[in-house]
Amino acid sequence: MVTISDKISRTYAEYRFIPRKTPEGLSKDKIDLTAQITKDTADRQGIRLKLPVVSAAMQSVTGPEMAIALAQQGGLGVLFCSQTIEHEAMMVKAVKRARAGFVSMVEVVQRSAHTVTIRDIIEQTGYNVIPVVEGDRSDYGRFFGIIEGPIPPDVSDDTPAEQLMQHFNQETLEKIVEREKGSADARDLIDMINDYLPYGSSGISLDDANLIMNEHRLKYLPIVNKDNTLKFMVFKKDLQAHTDFPNSVVGPNKRYRVGASINTHDYKDRVPALVEAGVDVLFIDSSDGFTDYQDICINHIKKEFPDTPIVAGNIISGEAFDNLAALGVDGVKFGMGGGSICITQEQKGTGRGQSTAGLEISEHRDRFADKTGDHIPIISDGGLGPAKDVAMALAFGADAVMMGRYFGGCHESPPPIIEIDGKPHKEYWGEGSLRAKEWSGKRYGQNEFDEGVTSFIPYTGRVADNLNETFAKIYATMTSVGAHDIASLQKRALVELISDASRKEGGVHDVKEVGKTSTTP
Repeated sequence: MVTISDKISRTYAEYRFIPRKTPEGLSKDKIDLTAQITKDTADRQGIRLKLPVVSAAMQSVTGPEMAIALAQQGGLGVLFCSQTIEHEAMMVKAVKRARAGFVSMVEVVQRSAHTVTIRDIIEQTGYNVIPVVEGDRSDYGRFFGIIEGPIPPDVSDDTPAEQLMQHFNQETLEKIVEREKGSADARDLIDMINDYLPYGSSGISLDDANLIMNEHRLKYLPIVNKDNTLKFMVFKKDLQAHTDFPNSVVGPNKRYRVGASINTHDYKDRVPALVEAGVDVLFIDSSDGFTDYQDICINHIKKEFPDTPIVAGNIISGEAFDNLAALGVDGVKFGMGGGSICITQEQKGTGRGQSTAGLEISEHRDRFADKTGDHIPIISDGGLGPAKDVAMALAFGADAVMMGRYFGGCHESPPPIIEIDGKPHKEYWGEGSLRAKEWSGKRYGQNEFDEGVTSFIPYTGRVADNLNETFAKIYATMTSVGAHDIASLQKRALVELISDASRKEGGVHDVKEVGKTSTTP
């Protein structure tokens, strides 16, 4: 006999906030939207974002350019897995090559290296500044000079690096020698620098590095220890990026964070390649995350790559959350069929409104945290329209949101800009659509029917501009609710269902609009 739930499936769009008293002094600059997307463990702190937004792992949404732009703004890009393993790993490396300050993972060459090797490194990595060292590669070795590419074609392939390099001015080097504290190793030095301790005490700050580079008109700056061993490289363009993007989300090595999606079919081959490439977090990409297949995949990754966090999903019930939590996942995505181009609910009859799913899953998350001490972040994926829906998703318990259409219209998404009726658009398609079926058929477990469509959406401009406008609206919402962060929003939010008449009354009605002031959700 069928079991009938006593709940009604609701969406975020069906609710409105009721203002609470705004406390004195609460303003945009006092609101902290830091979001945790993976749990803390005994060995590591979970990943935290400056803005609670993650881009969908879709071919038409997230490539390296989108991931970099989002990391710079405080969010996270999740690369799609509906491509070859090699190409997804290359995308991870491309994001990691976009530096954000002190760089502790530069490519170096030995003094004895030949031009043919150096040309290969420049071609493979995209780097045009290669330090020349001598010694142990694990510690970079004694610093001798810099090679700036590209190398002229008339230079012989067997020319040694020593003959190509520029000798760095010794007087300048003496001014930038790293003051090591006791027996501090490279890891300690990185931590000191990340904390921006004053130059001369136990580290050198980015501000100090900038002053030195300006004084000597340098495009880059090697940071060496007292034995002339290379520790870091600082690049002028990265210092500018640090100034332009103060909310950048970076890892311990000052590289932009990036997520990558995997499936439950080729994960044994895909995961090692992504981990080697430097991925920060894995997202299991599935339309239904409550399966034995996902359980087996999670168990394998937890055993083979225990230091790599996993966000599992997608799910829509508390029962499914309990299952994933027991497996030790680091985060959970919820949502089924709510995306603007997803037709899972129509095709299969499975799905649930996002607000109902979010409320139930967040209750199970909190219950699990009370019992075990582990807070497993949950991410609302799909079903989000304008900015108020993002605020509503957070109020209903989500730690962060994943969006596809929103980012698909941005300049940084992979599809080219095309004109339709004289206006710029971008193509947008689902991972369960015919367009993506070459790769995603196994992910959805079928090839006989589609679970997504192909469409065109208006071009909306740069990620930074869109997020600035969207979060200006969210800050305003939180001020009205009297919330200074996501946790207080969830505690203070008072919402109520709205009728169709109330919805109409709350929008523009009974007038003819002259024009619109914004195209951003």
